[in-house]
Amino acid sequence: DMTCGPPPEIAGGRVQGAKKARYLPGERARYQCWQGAEMTGDGTVSCQYGTWTELPKCKAACTASEEDMNTNNIEPRWITFRKLYTVSGDFIEFQCKRGFTADPASPPFRAQCVQGTIEYPRCKPGK
Repeated sequence: DMTCGPPPEIAGGRVQGAKKARYLPGERARYQCWQGAEMTGDGTVSCQYGTWTELPKCKAACTASEEDMNTNNIEPRWITFRKLYTVSGDFIEFQCKRGFTADPASPPFRAQCVQGTIEYPRCKPGK
């Protein structure tokens, strides 16, 4: 049987339009990522010899919010935006706000976005 079943689900995204039960060889399906996620790979897949061509991946984006930064007494090191977006795997660098010093137990100040979450560094009131 050279036909394919419905295109598989992917993390952070979905198949556009209605899915069929069977796809003929050469038929295509198109994926889209949820809002705030970034696609890597080809969004269009096709049925070949009973299997789907390589599926795209959707990387969840991270947002560093002003509220979270204020809670931890930190600010972005390089950027002066109110909201910072980055995708999974990327890093954001933070620094302590003026008048604060790094908490010795703080996570690294070069924080990595992992599956849509950032582990924020922390600063405490200092000299």
